[in-house]
Amino acid sequence: MPSEDSGIGWTDSTWNPVHGCFKTSEGCANCYAAVQSQRWDHTEHAWTVDNAEENVQLQRDHLGWPRNRDPKRIFVNSMSDLFLPEDLVPDDYLHDVFDVIEACDQHVFQALTKHGAEHDNRMLVWDREATRWPDNLWMGVTVESAERTYRIDHLRNTAASTKWISFEPLLGPVDVDADDLEGIDWVVIGGESGPEADRREMDHAWAREIRDAAKAQGIPVFFKQSSARYPERGRRLAEAGEGLNEAALLGADQTEYRELPELTPALRDARPDLAGQEATVDA
Repeated sequence: MPSEDSGIGWTDSTWNPVHGCFKTSEGCANCYAAVQSQRWDHTEHAWTVDNAEENVQLQRDHLGWPRNRDPKRIFVNSMSDLFLPEDLVPDDYLHDVFDVIEACDQHVFQALTKHGAEHDNRMLVWDREATRWPDNLWMGVTVESAERTYRIDHLRNTAASTKWISFEPLLGPVDVDADDLEGIDWVVIGGESGPEADRREMDHAWAREIRDAAKAQGIPVFFKQSSARYPERGRRLAEAGEGLNEAALLGADQTEYRELPELTPALRDARPDLAGQEATVDA
């Protein structure tokens, strides 16, 4: 069953109506979900395109999990991707997932996608053909590098009511300004976690550039973590300096950004602690 608790700072729980994926871009290189899936014998083979048919599983018995639960922020498919190709996640199953999201309006559902090439994007196909975007779904894309900023346009061109970008793992400067973030409702920034031999370090200067662009557009910012061995370490953004390892961060002027976009009324009433994190920033 999906976990009721999550260690991810911007959500409460994970819900996995789909399990399994395939690596699609540079941000996927050290995918934690692929490692966990093989460690716990959910999938036997590497998360490649050739193995996708075997690795991707529709978990129909998980569809009812969000019903009759207290209001939560729920990350959809932490172990997969909502918008995998249709031969892996058929449209009728996507409709089933969206039916649950729409019916469970006490929750906020948070989804991310990396999938879809620059001119072939399942999320945009869904938007054109199905046009189903419940108000309690925050739809997001991952932008880990300058090569993936086209995903922002994909997201902006949907009718999703709340649009967000996860710049995690941030692998380099992405060169976005305030205009590039027009129409976006939330920005999450974070470095990669994992063993030092594999981990790609994040420069805080890259994160500050994104923070500045978001603030200029009046967008709430959530700085999740610095690059570190374990997730959720170094949760403050250094206000000066480049690189900044853990030792250097201790002496740096740092700011915490844990802001959220507007919540659904049910979640705001049930979770006053989260309501206090809602933020709008004067552009």
